[in-house]
Amino acid sequence: MRRDVIRAEKKKKLLGVIMTVVMFGSVFTFIFFGFHTGGRSSGVVEYNGFEFINRGTFWSTTVDGRDALFTYLPDDLGFIFVNQDVIGRLRNKVQIDSTSEFNDTFAEPIALAQFQMGSTLFNFDIFVRQGFTSKQGNFPVITCEDSTNFVPVVYFRSSNTTKVYVENSCIIAEASNGADIIRIKDRLIYGILGVI
Repeated sequence: MRRDVIRAEKKKKLLGVIMTVVMFGSVFTFIFFGFHTGGRSSGVVEYNGFEFINRGTFWSTTVDGRDALFTYLPDDLGFIFVNQDVIGRLRNKVQIDSTSEFNDTFAEPIALAQFQMGSTLFNFDIFVRQGFTSKQGNFPVITCEDSTNFVPVVYFRSSNTTKVYVENSCIIAEASNGADIIRIKDRLIYGILGVI
Protein backbone atom coordinates (compact mmCIF):
# COMPACT_ATOMS: atom_id res chain seq x y z
CA MET A 1 0.00 0.00 0.00
CA ARG A 2 2.77 2.43 1.00
CA ARG A 3 4.73 1.54 -2.15
CA ASP A 4 1.71 2.51 -4.28
CA VAL A 5 1.53 5.89 -2.56
CA ILE A 6 5.26 6.47 -3.06
CA ARG A 7 5.03 5.47 -6.73
CA ALA A 8 2.07 7.80 -7.24
CA GLU A 9 3.99 10.69 -5.64
CA LYS A 10 7.06 9.97 -7.80
CA LYS A 11 4.86 9.86 -10.89
CA LYS A 12 3.29 13.24 -10.00
CA LYS A 13 6.71 14.78 -9.43
CA LEU A 14 8.01 13.38 -12.72
CA LEU A 15 5.00 14.73 -14.61
CA GLY A 16 5.53 18.12 -12.96
CA VAL A 17 9.16 18.16 -14.05
CA ILE A 18 8.20 17.17 -17.61
CA MET A 19 5.59 19.93 -17.79
CA THR A 20 8.05 22.48 -16.44
CA VAL A 21 10.55 21.46 -19.12
CA VAL A 22 7.84 21.77 -21.80
CA MET A 23 6.82 25.22 -20.55
CA PHE A 24 10.41 26.50 -20.37
CA GLY A 25 11.17 24.89 -23.71
CA SER A 26 8.23 26.75 -25.23
CA VAL A 27 9.46 30.02 -23.79
CA PHE A 28 12.98 29.29 -25.05
CA THR A 29 11.62 28.48 -28.52
CA PHE A 30 9.61 31.69 -28.59
CA ILE A 31 12.47 33.90 -27.42
CA PHE A 32 15.12 32.48 -29.73
CA PHE A 33 13.10 31.35 -32.73
CA GLY A 34 9.90 33.41 -32.51
CA PHE A 35 6.61 32.60 -34.17
CA HIS A 36 6.37 30.57 -37.39
CA THR A 37 5.30 32.74 -40.35
CA GLY A 38 3.21 30.15 -42.15
CA GLY A 39 5.40 30.30 -45.27
CA ARG A 40 4.57 33.86 -46.47
CA SER A 41 7.54 35.87 -47.63
CA SER A 42 6.09 39.25 -48.66
CA GLY A 43 6.97 42.20 -46.45
CA VAL A 44 3.57 43.87 -45.95
CA VAL A 45 0.02 42.50 -46.21
CA GLU A 46 -3.21 44.52 -45.85
CA TYR A 47 -6.28 42.98 -44.24
CA ASN A 48 -9.50 44.70 -43.13
CA GLY A 49 -7.72 48.07 -42.69
CA PHE A 50 -4.78 46.56 -40.78
CA GLU A 51 -1.23 46.48 -42.11
CA PHE A 52 0.66 43.29 -41.29
CA ILE A 53 4.44 43.43 -41.43
CA ASN A 54 6.54 40.32 -41.87
CA ARG A 55 9.16 40.36 -39.10
CA GLY A 56 10.91 37.23 -40.35
CA THR A 57 9.51 34.74 -37.88
CA PHE A 58 6.14 36.35 -37.12
CA TRP A 59 3.66 38.94 -38.36
CA SER A 60 2.98 42.16 -36.50
CA THR A 61 0.23 44.75 -36.75
CA THR A 62 -0.92 47.73 -34.72
CA VAL A 63 -4.32 47.67 -33.02
CA ASP A 64 -5.39 50.81 -31.13
CA GLY A 65 -1.78 52.00 -31.08
CA ARG A 66 -0.43 48.76 -29.59
CA ASP A 67 1.58 46.00 -31.25
CA ALA A 68 0.10 42.55 -31.74
CA LEU A 69 2.10 39.52 -32.87
CA PHE A 70 0.76 36.56 -34.85
CA THR A 71 2.03 33.38 -36.40
CA TYR A 72 -0.52 33.30 -39.23
CA LEU A 73 -2.29 35.96 -41.27
CA PRO A 74 -6.08 36.21 -41.03
CA ASP A 75 -6.51 34.82 -44.57
CA ASP A 76 -4.69 31.64 -43.49
CA LEU A 77 -7.33 30.86 -40.85
CA GLY A 78 -10.57 30.84 -42.85
CA PHE A 79 -10.91 27.05 -42.63
CA ILE A 80 -11.21 27.10 -38.83
CA PHE A 81 -14.83 26.97 -37.71
CA VAL A 82 -15.36 29.42 -34.85
CA ASN A 83 -18.86 29.79 -33.44
CA GLN A 84 -19.73 33.53 -33.29
CA ASP A 85 -20.74 33.18 -29.63
CA VAL A 86 -17.09 32.34 -28.85
CA ILE A 87 -15.74 35.77 -29.79
CA GLY A 88 -18.58 37.53 -27.96
CA ARG A 89 -17.65 35.66 -24.78
CA LEU A 90 -13.97 36.65 -25.08
CA ARG A 91 -14.24 40.32 -26.02
CA ASN A 92 -13.91 43.10 -23.43
CA LYS A 93 -12.59 40.82 -20.69
CA VAL A 94 -9.93 41.61 -18.11
CA GLN A 95 -9.01 37.94 -17.64
CA ILE A 96 -9.31 34.80 -19.72
CA ASP A 97 -8.51 31.38 -18.26
CA SER A 98 -6.88 28.76 -20.47
CA THR A 99 -6.71 25.08 -19.63
CA SER A 100 -5.92 21.63 -21.01
CA GLU A 101 -5.32 18.07 -19.93
CA PHE A 102 -1.80 17.71 -18.56
CA ASN A 103 -0.97 14.76 -20.81
CA ASP A 104 -2.85 15.88 -23.94
CA THR A 105 -1.33 14.65 -27.22
CA PHE A 106 -0.61 18.28 -28.14
CA ALA A 107 0.67 19.38 -24.72
CA GLU A 108 3.66 21.27 -26.12
CA PRO A 109 1.78 23.25 -28.84
CA ILE A 110 -0.94 24.01 -26.28
CA ALA A 111 1.65 25.36 -23.83
CA LEU A 112 3.17 27.48 -26.61
CA ALA A 113 -0.26 28.76 -27.71
CA GLN A 114 -1.15 29.68 -24.12
CA PHE A 115 2.15 31.51 -23.68
CA GLN A 116 1.82 33.42 -26.96
CA MET A 117 -1.82 34.26 -26.26
CA GLY A 118 -0.90 35.59 -22.82
CA SER A 119 2.03 37.62 -24.19
CA THR A 120 -0.01 39.25 -26.95
CA LEU A 121 -3.13 39.97 -24.89
CA PHE A 122 -1.09 41.31 -21.96
CA ASN A 123 -0.19 44.22 -24.24
CA PHE A 124 -3.95 44.94 -24.38
CA ASP A 125 -4.45 44.73 -20.60
CA ILE A 126 -5.95 41.22 -20.74
CA PHE A 127 -4.51 38.66 -18.34
CA VAL A 128 -4.44 35.02 -19.52
CA ARG A 129 -4.18 32.56 -16.62
CA GLN A 130 -2.91 29.10 -17.54
CA GLY A 131 -3.80 25.90 -15.75
CA PHE A 132 -4.76 22.26 -16.10
CA THR A 133 -7.95 20.31 -15.64
CA SER A 134 -6.37 18.41 -12.73
CA LYS A 135 -3.82 19.22 -10.02
CA GLN A 136 -0.31 19.47 -11.50
CA GLY A 137 2.40 21.05 -9.38
CA ASN A 138 1.81 24.72 -8.70
CA PHE A 139 -0.46 25.25 -11.71
CA PRO A 140 -4.06 26.18 -10.91
CA VAL A 141 -6.84 23.69 -11.57
CA ILE A 142 -9.09 25.22 -14.22
CA THR A 143 -12.08 23.32 -15.59
CA CYS A 144 -15.02 24.21 -17.78
CA GLU A 145 -17.14 24.46 -14.61
CA ASP A 146 -15.05 27.54 -13.67
CA SER A 147 -16.13 29.46 -16.78
CA THR A 148 -18.21 32.60 -16.10
CA ASN A 149 -19.36 35.62 -18.08
CA PHE A 150 -16.62 37.65 -16.37
CA VAL A 151 -13.79 35.10 -16.71
CA PRO A 152 -14.34 32.73 -19.62
CA VAL A 153 -12.42 29.46 -19.90
CA VAL A 154 -10.78 28.29 -23.15
CA TYR A 155 -10.21 24.55 -23.05
CA PHE A 156 -7.57 23.46 -25.60
CA ARG A 157 -7.62 19.78 -26.55
CA SER A 158 -6.67 17.35 -29.30
CA SER A 159 -9.44 16.03 -31.53
CA ASN A 160 -10.17 14.57 -34.96
CA THR A 161 -11.33 17.98 -36.22
CA THR A 162 -10.28 21.59 -35.82
CA LYS A 163 -13.02 23.88 -34.51
CA VAL A 164 -13.94 26.23 -31.68
CA TYR A 165 -17.36 26.22 -30.05
CA VAL A 166 -19.18 26.89 -26.79
CA GLU A 167 -20.37 24.02 -24.62
CA ASN A 168 -22.10 24.82 -21.31
CA SER A 169 -20.51 28.31 -21.20
CA CYS A 170 -17.00 26.86 -21.78
CA ILE A 171 -15.07 27.60 -24.97
CA ILE A 172 -13.78 24.35 -26.47
CA ALA A 173 -10.81 24.74 -28.83
CA GLU A 174 -10.21 21.43 -30.59
CA ALA A 175 -7.40 20.75 -33.06
CA SER A 176 -6.51 17.79 -35.23
CA ASN A 177 -2.80 18.66 -35.24
CA GLY A 178 -0.31 20.77 -33.29
CA ALA A 179 -0.10 23.56 -35.89
CA ASP A 180 -3.88 24.03 -35.69
CA ILE A 181 -3.55 24.76 -31.95
CA ILE A 182 -1.41 27.79 -32.90
CA ARG A 183 -3.85 28.72 -35.67
CA ILE A 184 -6.76 28.62 -33.22
CA LYS A 185 -4.82 30.86 -30.83
CA ASP A 186 -4.28 33.41 -33.62
CA ARG A 187 -7.92 33.19 -34.72
CA LEU A 188 -9.16 33.84 -31.18
CA ILE A 189 -6.83 36.82 -30.70
CA TYR A 190 -7.87 38.30 -34.06
CA GLY A 191 -11.48 38.06 -32.93
CA ILE A 192 -10.80 39.52 -29.48
CA LEU A 193 -8.96 42.51 -30.99
CA GLY A 194 -11.56 43.08 -33.72
CA VAL A 195 -9.25 42.33 -36.64
CA ILE A 196 -11.63 39.65 -37.94
